[in-house]
Amino acid sequence: MSARIKASRVSAGLSQTELAVAIGVNRATVGHWERGGAFSPSLEHLQALSVTLQVSLDWLVHGEPSVPPSSTHATVSLSPRLAAEQRMVGLSRQLPLSFVDRVLALMEGMAAYL
Repeated sequence: MSARIKASRVSAGLSQTELAVAIGVNRATVGHWERGGAFSPSLEHLQALSVTLQVSLDWLVHGEPSVPPSSTHATVSLSPRLAAEQRMVGLSRQLPLSFVDRVLALMEGMAAYL
């Protein structure tokens, strides 16, 4: 699975940091997943990887068949808005809750003007 995570990330043109932000984990976590060993993503993270990297969850976990995912599995296309929302959630997990609360208040205030 580690090789499939790395190959999919590289194919998607993402750095480890960009992928980490998109799914809400630390960059080192992505590095651990890509090296394999004792570190494996949770089901929640596998689902986020599948969507973000546009590969099927089945291919990501089981790796069959062993050809590039884009040629054998349907991909999920993220809308620009969904991709931005995923990035926002990922980034918010790295911030103190007090800061996130202030950003939410700002966004709620801005929504009143739209």
